[in-house]
Amino acid sequence: MKHRLLHEIIPVTTSHGCGTKRVLLAKEDTQTNLTQIAVTGLKQGERSEMHVHPTMEEVFLIRKGTVKICMETEETVCHADECICIAAGEHHALEALTDAEILTIGCATE
Repeated sequence: MKHRLLHEIIPVTTSHGCGTKRVLLAKEDTQTNLTQIAVTGLKQGERSEMHVHPTMEEVFLIRKGTVKICMETEETVCHADECICIAAGEHHALEALTDAEILTIGCATE
């Protein structure tokens, strides 16, 4: 059994170089296809560059704030309590329109 308290996890910079994350579950902590479950904090104006995960699907649950998610052909603005799923292979970027907190779940597809 894994038991963690979110407020006790030390935030680290995200791999995209914007915001911080507190990793609740990493791939080495599980025998499933999960790559990570983390809570990401973004300050207003922070954004990731357009990127792609060829073999990982991502699910974002906006816990606080407002985030714009840009895809190759569309943009979506998400508010607290909204959830969006990015399929493996979809190019995407995130921008915090306000200070935001996002529960991020990654799952390997291969």
